Amino acid sequence: MNKDIIEKPGRDEEAIDIVGWYTLAASAVGAVPVPASSAAIVANNGFMIAHISSAYATDVSWDTVVASLGIAGTLNVAGRAVFIEAAKTLAWGTGSFWALAALSAVGATTAALQTYIIGLLAIEIAKKGGAALSTVVANTVISKGPSNLQAFLKDAEKKDLNDPGKP
Repeated sequence: MNKDIIEKPGRDEEAIDIVGWYTLAASAVGAVPVPASSAAIVANNGFMIAHISSAYATDVSWDTVVASLGIAGTLNVAGRAVFIEAAKTLAWGTGSFWALAALSAVGATTAALQTYIIGLLAIEIAKKGGAALSTVVANTVISKGPSNLQAFLKDAEKKDLNDPGKP
């Protein structure tokens, strides 16, 4: 474990801004009422993890995030994505504008929440030098996600966040 990772000023703020940018992006993509848009969100989350890893100069991988989520958390994330994709497909089949609008809102919130939680887990993993989190720490991070998401999104929207992938 590298102690200077935790103590370096500005690193946590940079990582939170990275999570903010990717969470807003995921929310926008999740709002698109087109089936299969979840693939873009998965890629988005992969880039976010890479940028958080870079900010802390440590290796954070999908495997470590998934290990920290645990079986139940991983199934929950996957289950929500499958539900949203199935619902979008059904909404297209009915042609109902109301269904598409409602699913856009649910898709945006679901995508944002998943990205936010994955980002927070990646930050904690990076602070621990890339090691998977204990169940207690991971559950604490995950449980705070839903109650903190709306305030986090409002703060992120106020900032003029730059795309972490552009120099």
